[in-house]
Amino acid sequence: MSMLDEALREEASSRRDRSFVGRIKDIIPWKGDSLRELIRKTVFIVAVGVLAKSAYDAYIYNFGSKDMINDQQYISDLFNNPEAAETTAPDVEDAPNVTVNEDENADVPATDNPAQEETPVNPEDLKYPAGMMPNFRPIYDINPDVVGYISIDGIYIDDSLPEDERELAINYAVVQGEDNDYYLSHDIYKKEKDYGALYIDHRATVAGENRSSNVTIYGHDMKTGYYFGSLDAYKKGATFVSEHRIVDFSTLYEREKYIIFGCFLVSVHEEDDNQPIFRYHNCVEFNTPEDFDYWYANVMYRNYYKTDIDCDINDEYLTLSTCSNEIYDSRFVIVARKLRDGEDPSVYEYKANPRAHKPAKLYTAYGNVAPVDDGPDYQIYQPEE
Repeated sequence: MSMLDEALREEASSRRDRSFVGRIKDIIPWKGDSLRELIRKTVFIVAVGVLAKSAYDAYIYNFGSKDMINDQQYISDLFNNPEAAETTAPDVEDAPNVTVNEDENADVPATDNPAQEETPVNPEDLKYPAGMMPNFRPIYDINPDVVGYISIDGIYIDDSLPEDERELAINYAVVQGEDNDYYLSHDIYKKEKDYGALYIDHRATVAGENRSSNVTIYGHDMKTGYYFGSLDAYKKGATFVSEHRIVDFSTLYEREKYIIFGCFLVSVHEEDDNQPIFRYHNCVEFNTPEDFDYWYANVMYRNYYKTDIDCDINDEYLTLSTCSNEIYDSRFVIVARKLRDGEDPSVYEYKANPRAHKPAKLYTAYGNVAPVDDGPDYQIYQPEE
């Protein structure tokens, strides 16, 4: 019986149409197909579709899209160069879907102070938070979730271009949602995009008297260098960090500068390390000295670099967080302190830290033995008197 089956298969194979149309018939449902053939072809087509969609999503997640690049340039021009923004405006279909309640702003509030009545209030101003810097207004019109703008000078997408044609790698508006999930997959126009947006931890207060001790900004590690893809450069060594030590971060109300003092790698899984995982993203408020000591000791314990930049609980901090490719589910984190009044950021030095703690899995994945130590100790990182 098996010999007969083999003969029938050979006969069917010899009768198979090898033409282009014949090959198409082998793949897609065709008139006269048996139920079994219809099922086989349908399953094949669905599988190919799923594979293609997954490949496309992976590409967009890692490399972005033309829309992402154009939107980034437009938002940058709105903030830094309004005249140029007129030539880089997105298509009408990409225009912001934000409306203003005209009825709410139609009447200017009355006042009992005659002197104030002499100075009319522009109803247009009532759309914006009091005291907001003017260059945020066009971005706020696009998305009122915008809370800041970040840039790092001297780091470009393509260093090979002439200097006047280079594009800053980190030069973005920053938003803040009601949770830490929405902007992971939505851009500044609130469109669903795999590359998301740069966004601040929803628990943090970004500006004002109640500004959080530590504000964390999250961004995807784009392979093209966009978003936080260029932060990998801070792994290059102390010289690079020294030359790119300043982060410009503007809130809606003021321009601020921060000096980088920490760069480290962490895993998100306890089993990946021989020390407790550092949940840096949960360090939002330093309400007690113990809160600050825990955070600071853990940063310096893992820090790729040694520096003489001193820090204390009264300073304000900015944390930049992105995925890293050393090991699965790891994060590369950069920490900066707000410059103090009159402080000269150029006086500080950076040196490599050969004892920086890294996840144990980073060693074992390459067949090495992970170093064993006693963990972070705040006293070690106290500045010398």
